[in-house]
Amino acid sequence: MDSLPDIHHALMQALRAMNLPPVTREQTRGWIGDGLPALCRRAVPQLDESALETFIHHARTHYAAHVVDHTRPFPNIMQMLDLLKAENVPCAVLTNKPHALAVETVRRLGMMPYVIDVCGYRREEEKKPDPRAALRIALNMGMPPAYVALVGDSVADLRTARNAGMISVAVTWGYQNCDLLRAESPDFFLEDPLDLPRRILKK
Repeated sequence: MDSLPDIHHALMQALRAMNLPPVTREQTRGWIGDGLPALCRRAVPQLDESALETFIHHARTHYAAHVVDHTRPFPNIMQMLDLLKAENVPCAVLTNKPHALAVETVRRLGMMPYVIDVCGYRREEEKKPDPRAALRIALNMGMPPAYVALVGDSVADLRTARNAGMISVAVTWGYQNCDLLRAESPDFFLEDPLDLPRRILKK
């Protein structure tokens, strides 16, 4: 899902609240992928730990209140989900967003009927690229990890797949630089969401 607009707005609100200079949307794009606290650390590296915690609180509070104001599925995502559901391919969501916000986002975007599990951030030690959350999803699916494709737009996603012994699928429609993704040597590299069901279903 394209959550950049709402994440950027939350970051800007935190910057304003602490009288710090603004950042561009492109800068925010480059910081996305490892959760909101990590994004905040990249945005304001000059802050000490106490000020950083205050900054993260501002950003998190605003984001929680506006999590899907402008967030939308990327183009062709819903069509992709329709195709996979029609063939009974189980899907799940694994994200570094806080778990409650992840569930709320998926629900409000109308994606719940397409997924059997939503797993967001609960504990720092299980944040991507740690494989434990991904392995729990595979267990819930009743699938051996080697038969699960972990599809992602970040280096953390691809490393999670590798750490979990899953098929790694890099996609270009997210936020990470494509050269960084290629450097992780993913099993597959897709440029359109509709390429995924074509690969899986061989249609």
